[in-house]
Order: sequence, then C-alpha cells, then structure tokens
Amino acid sequence: MEAKQAAAAVDRLSSLPAELQDEILVRLDLRDAVRTSALSRTWRDLWKSLSVLSLSFPVGTQPSVVDSILLPYIGPRVSLFDFCVNEASVGRIDDWLVALSRCRVESIHISNRLGSCDYFNLHSSIFSLGDLVSLRLEGCNIPPLPVGFAGFPALQELDLAFVNFPSNEDKQLEAIIRRSPLLHTLFMCNVCIPDGYPDSVIEAPNLRVLSFVSEYDYGCRFGELPCLEYADIDALFCPQHEHDYGFFLARFAHVQRLTIFCPAADVNMPYTLPFTFYNLKNLELCLNFGEMDSILFMFTLLRSCRNLQGIEIESQDIDQSFEADWEFLNALWTHDMCSDLQTVHMMCISWLPNEISFMKLMLSKATVLRTLDVDRHPADFDDPIIDMLTCKRASAQARVLFGGLEQQW
Repeated sequence: MEAKQAAAAVDRLSSLPAELQDEILVRLDLRDAVRTSALSRTWRDLWKSLSVLSLSFPVGTQPSVVDSILLPYIGPRVSLFDFCVNEASVGRIDDWLVALSRCRVESIHISNRLGSCDYFNLHSSIFSLGDLVSLRLEGCNIPPLPVGFAGFPALQELDLAFVNFPSNEDKQLEAIIRRSPLLHTLFMCNVCIPDGYPDSVIEAPNLRVLSFVSEYDYGCRFGELPCLEYADIDALFCPQHEHDYGFFLARFAHVQRLTIFCPAADVNMPYTLPFTFYNLKNLELCLNFGEMDSILFMFTLLRSCRNLQGIEIESQDIDQSFEADWEFLNALWTHDMCSDLQTVHMMCISWLPNEISFMKLMLSKATVLRTLDVDRHPADFDDPIIDMLTCKRASAQARVLFGGLEQQW
C-alpha cells in the first residue's frame, strides 16, 4: 500500500506543468534539487534544464563536484557562480568559465586560496559574459582584451583585489570601466598596473561608490564622476600626486561620505583646498597623531568641510614624535570650522598627549557637538585627561563617552 501511494505521488509530480515543476526546483536548495533525480525517470534530468541556477560553493569544494553540476547544465541562466580557487581546482577554472559562457551569467565571484604570492590566470572567455551584473575577482592575472570587446553593458558592481593587468595592453582597466555604462560600485584593492603604463583616467558617469586601496597609486587618475556619493581612498605612497594632491581630492568634492587614509609625507597638502566639500556629511580618517604632516593634513580637510556632521578618526598606534598641544591646534582652527559637527568618534587611540589635546579642542570649539565617543577607557585619569573632561565646552549638550558609556566628572 505504501509503495502504491508513493508511486501515485510521483505520478502527480510528473503530471505537473513544466513551469510549475521548474518553480518547485528553483525554490529548493541545489543539493535537494539534484536529489529529485531519484523521484522518477521524468525527474531524472529535470534539474539540468532549470530556468536559473545559483552556484555558491564552500571553500574546499572538490573540482569534481563543480564538474558534476556545471558541465551537465543546459539551462539558460546562472544567477551566481561563486568559487574559491585552490591548488586542486586551479586547472579547472578555464573549463568552467567556458561552460558559463554558453549561458547568461549574472554574477561571478572568484577568490584565491593558492597562497599570498600565487596568482591564477583568468581565461579570456570572461570578456564574453555580456550579461554580468556583478564581477568579483581576487588574486588573478587579467588576460588581454579580445579584439572587438563590446564591454559589460549590464555590469553594476566591479570588485578587483590583488589582480594584475597585462603589460602589453594600453589602458585596459580604463577601457573595461568605460565600457560598463551602468557601473555604480567599484572596489579596487592592490590592482597592479605595470610600470610604463600610460596614465589611466577612470571615468564612470553612474558611479556612486568608489573604494581605492593600494600601497602605490600606480598613476591612476580619476576623471568625471558626477554621481559619486561615497569614496574610500587609501593610497599610502602617491608619487603621481605629490605636487597636486589637492587636485586629486577635487574629483571627490561632491561626495556625501569620505573615508581617507592620510598619505605618507611625499605629498604636498596645501593649507586650504581650492574647493569645498559642500555635500560631505561624514568624514572617516586614519592618521598618525604623532606626526605634524598628518595633523596638518587633517586640518586642511576640516577647513573645506563646511557642512560636516560626523567625523570618525582611527589613530595609528605609533609613538608620538611631535608635540601638538592645545595651543598649537588652536592656532590651526578657523572660526567657521566644524560649525555643524555633532559627533566625533575616536578609535584605536593610545591616550597620547596629542590625541588628548585634539579631543579637548573639539570640546572647546565645536558649538553644536553632542557626542565625543572614545572606544577605549583610559587606564587612569591623569592630569591631561582630567583637564580634557573639565574644560569649558562650546556646546552645552556635549557628552564624553568611553566605550559607549558616559563619563561623569
């Protein structure tokens, strides 16, 4: 009787319309969808022609598992292919990309677990995936652009981390971005452009989020970015911008949020920037309170942030080699600086005298300040900390928090 009931249930499943069968399989986990092959002869290969397939493989997945799913698939669309390359799978990436090029692929995320110095070669079929919406690549060598490359007309997110562009290709990164007209999010972390590469000008009319992280700037220049809302700039050494860093920052003048790592001393920062961050509401800085250049860099930015409401500062844990007491910092202050500033968040501080003097200055000058939040509680309340807590505050609403808790004095 149980066997007859099971057979009847299978018959009912087999009699469902093809669209409904596909809808059932699409809603299942991939492993469960493949297991439906055991239901009946009708369902044996049904999963291979699903209307959409999402492939996200855990780290350490054997290549044979990917082969058994991707290669038999004859459906029209893959919404996601997410895989982490290791020594066992590095030789299979080419075949997988070729297989993916036979259907519409919306997102490809490939990361690298080969080792810190090992890069894998990306197959040129990646450039034939014209339906890509999201592309994330880590630890690979980018192949030359094929002749007649049409671009990525649907691409919205591009994330490149530790990738190398070929030395014999002229402005390839620039060409990829320019031929992605819908691109709104761009992350570049240690993208290597070979020496002698002509300066690339990054222009993206719809870009809203930009993150550029690299030890060297590699000569990248940013052109028109009219829709940019958030920029994260972390380039420690900027030989290409040592004489025009203010001009470099001008490309981000209209952002609403800015995160910036204070560059090394090889850049000349003017006392006042030739522009104003009119839209900037939140500023995040990583700087060294022990160096004069770093402090001057911060004040140059603050003079140009007329409408700033929040500032977050991550202090580098380096011994203080320069004394910036309250009098020195007060001399750098201008009357209209931080007039709208409401919150100051200090992170990773070591309670150096310069850090304490800066916090005292904020309490004494910011007229609408509501919160000074320090992530670390002092080991003991010595005279400089007591002086900071008891100083006359420009704002009657200003509170000092240590680790989110208010300090009463």
